[in-house]
Amino acid sequence: MNNRTRLSIGVTALALAGGTLSTSAAMAGSNTPAHTTGSQIAAQSAQAGRSAAAAKPRLFLPFPCGTKWRVSSGAASHSPALDIDKGNAKAEGKTVQAAAAGKVVFSTRFAQGSGNTIQIQHKGGYYTTYLHLKSRSVSRGDKVKRTTKIGTVGKDGPTANGHPHLHFEVAKGKKNADHWGGTDGGAHRSTASLYPMTYNGAGHTWKNEVSHSCSAPKPTKWAPFKVVKSVNKRAWAGTKYKSYGKLKKGKTVMLGCNHTRKPDGKLYRRLDGGGGADGKGAWVRSSTTYVKQLKGCTK
Repeated sequence: MNNRTRLSIGVTALALAGGTLSTSAAMAGSNTPAHTTGSQIAAQSAQAGRSAAAAKPRLFLPFPCGTKWRVSSGAASHSPALDIDKGNAKAEGKTVQAAAAGKVVFSTRFAQGSGNTIQIQHKGGYYTTYLHLKSRSVSRGDKVKRTTKIGTVGKDGPTANGHPHLHFEVAKGKKNADHWGGTDGGAHRSTASLYPMTYNGAGHTWKNEVSHSCSAPKPTKWAPFKVVKSVNKRAWAGTKYKSYGKLKKGKTVMLGCNHTRKPDGKLYRRLDGGGGADGKGAWVRSSTTYVKQLKGCTK
């Protein structure tokens, strides 16, 4: 293999890997070193993968923290869109929140189809669409947070067939988002990954799904606690939320002094650096059965 062939192969491999090479290096002979090494290419590829993952929004069940819902995927022509609490009369009028932060693309009523409908654009080119709402609380162009109330569950529009529920869709890319509601047979829809669940497959029903869409200020005061009995790290305050594993007996950890929570009368504190669902730390049951405070609260 001659030097020109080696250079040609190297440039091609670099292009496929998403790397860069200066024009002068590409045009020069084998005595001119490439500006990008193989290890640098690998690092660039890894960084590109991390950037793509970071661009994808973390979506949540679009309801207030701790509420429970019945999620159904429906027939193949409907899946992976979701019908949530379909036919449950008690669901009508309950709060619907944005599944993630974003900007409202439209908020309008389609009298001959889905009734009150809202679509939100999120980072990474993702869109969520909410159909059959009883009421709408946002307008086109509004910026919303994950916990922003955008409307209420309803049965508006003839395609709701008189059944209270939220028809919910995820799509990626504007072209796909334009086809919301199944006008293309549902091909535009993306699988709904709503933390911590991914709702795969047609004809499935998931009962008692808990919304992890929770939010609270990060504590400003912390104190050291010693774990006296192994205890779960939770995505939010309460045993019904996803566990991040356990804190082992004998471990010393920093727990929040303020912004505590007491679901069912049980005290929970924020774990410093615990990486909870709201991105600000996991929660730990902090009765004396599980942890013992070593010092008073500090900054």
